[in-house]
Amino acid sequence: MQFKTNKSLYDLISALAGTDNFTSTEREFLLSMANRRFYEAYQTSDIWPRYLTVGEARAISSSVVPYTEGSLNEIAQFMRIHRLQPFLRNSTIEFDFFVDSSGAHVENLVPTDTTTVYVTYKKVLTDLTTLDYDGELGTQLVPIEFFHFMGHATYADFLRMDGQLEKAITEEQIAKQYLDTELEKAESVANINALNTRINTHVNRQSR
Repeated sequence: MQFKTNKSLYDLISALAGTDNFTSTEREFLLSMANRRFYEAYQTSDIWPRYLTVGEARAISSSVVPYTEGSLNEIAQFMRIHRLQPFLRNSTIEFDFFVDSSGAHVENLVPTDTTTVYVTYKKVLTDLTTLDYDGELGTQLVPIEFFHFMGHATYADFLRMDGQLEKAITEEQIAKQYLDTELEKAESVANINALNTRINTHVNRQSR
């Protein structure tokens, strides 16, 4: 999946503002606002492909699947839990579960001595942590599907902070259009139907 460098994001915000001569305090504000907009975009949907893991084998103990396991990605949100690898040729039991601070508690686990289940989940978001503005590309990357939204939305926040409310509203609308377009792309690949829609039948609900 494609990325843009956070140096490119800083350059976009600078171009929109017509200057790259931000004070150190303003740069800190830009970083904070960009990270907030990054999180906003991430939270807009559960089916962003880059943050989605489907049917990954996870250890279960005392009917609980923890958020973290070894070197595997940390789970931000449990979406579905199956007994066997899902979305292949054969159907498989899908478990009900509830979530608390320790993880996902699987209800009516069968067989009761099951040690592995298959989890579909959303990965945890990693923040930008920095915006490069010294000419170095750095290592921090921005998902390309969020790039223009983050640039225009961060600039809108900057305008709002500067008291330019009408311009901020315009930039906010532009940012939303970019995000809506990317969201339509994500949904068009049928993730929202195949992964977020649960159909109960005697096949996928019976204990077997």
